[in-house]
Formats: sequence, C-alpha cells, structure tokens
Amino acid sequence: MELNGIIQGLKNRSYILDSVEANEVDDEFIKQAKKLLDKNKYDVIIHKANWLDLPKSEPQYTHVFDFGFLTGNSLTYIGGGTREYTKKAQQIVVNKFAQLLKKDAYLFIDTRNYDYIKSLMNLPKEKIFENFTFDYSVYYHGFQKNVLVFPAYISDTVVVLHYYNKQDKTWSKLDLYPIYQKDMIEILSKDFVVEKIYHDFKEGNKTKSLFVQYLARKK
Repeated sequence: MELNGIIQGLKNRSYILDSVEANEVDDEFIKQAKKLLDKNKYDVIIHKANWLDLPKSEPQYTHVFDFGFLTGNSLTYIGGGTREYTKKAQQIVVNKFAQLLKKDAYLFIDTRNYDYIKSLMNLPKEKIFENFTFDYSVYYHGFQKNVLVFPAYISDTVVVLHYYNKQDKTWSKLDLYPIYQKDMIEILSKDFVVEKIYHDFKEGNKTKSLFVQYLARKK
C-alpha cells in the first residue's frame, strides 16, 4: 500500500504529522488498508467516499488539510468518450480536492506520462514495446523483469495497458483516460499555482519518463 511508504518516509525525515487521513470507495480495499495500517501501528482515518461527492464522506471530514497526495493511475480512471468530457470530469475532481485543502496548502499529483505514450501511437507494436522500457521505476521494482507492462492500445482518448505476470503466467489490463501535461496545468490552474513539475520524481524536463508529478499550491 502506497500510503504506508509515504507515512514511513515522512517519519524517517522527522516530519510531525498532526493527522493522516485517506479516501477510498471500495469496502474490500478499506478492509485491507485498515489491516495493513493497524499492523504497522499507523493511526489513519479512512473515509469512504466517491470523489465526485467530496467533501461529503463517511465518516465526514471535519477539517481541511496542509497537504494532499494523489499517486498512481487514480485520476485517469475518470473520464471516457471525448477529450472534452474527460477533461471536464477530471477538472471537477481536482476542484473537489481543492475544497479539502487550506489556502497555500500543497497538492501533489502523480500521473503517467501520457504525452510520451501518445508519441508511440503510430509505431508498430514491437516498436511500442521496445520504447516502453525504462531503466528504473519507483513503482515497478521488477519492471519488465517480473511483470511486463505495455500499452496494447493507444488513442487520443484512451490507453489500454496490458500486464503479464511472468511468475503466475496471468494477464490483466487497465483502461485509462489520458491527461496530458497541457491539460493538467490548465486544470490545476483554476484553484492552484503549479510550482514544480517532476519526471519520475526528479526535477528537470524530460521527454521520456514513466510518470510525471505536479506540485501545486492552493490559491
């Protein structure tokens, strides 16, 4: 669970956490998360809520926060149909996040580098696979060794990722609705000031990266 690593990393750097709260919509994931957090003796409130209903949740949020952290594919599960529809849906969710943050608080959003993925769209399949290989990934420590990951279908509106677990010999897939850097900056700019953009958690512009991160301050 990514939240475990975040909490431990902050503690290792001597950050004092007044409260840690998480949001989840699936009952089974909430159950698994609570079990893992209890095992590591982390006091975390997990709110059950659909992002479209925020700040309404169960239990109800009682205060706003200094920092919000959104990682992985999460935001790009939202969308579908046209680019305009996807962008509008993602904009609504980011506005909801803003309601849970104080003025001058920070939001850290992490998403796949869809600009790079889109650049592979017209290549033959073997070339796509060849160009979707990275030396290191903070997420997939066995990237392309234990688990093969590649975009099996790429369009302007949807990216279908296929995963193959070499040990279990099983396939799985994700349908994701891309958010491009230009759109992300525009979406964030309504409620935030984008202060830094990272590629694979490192500063500096980079065409090829697996993920892009945005650090934005609430206006």
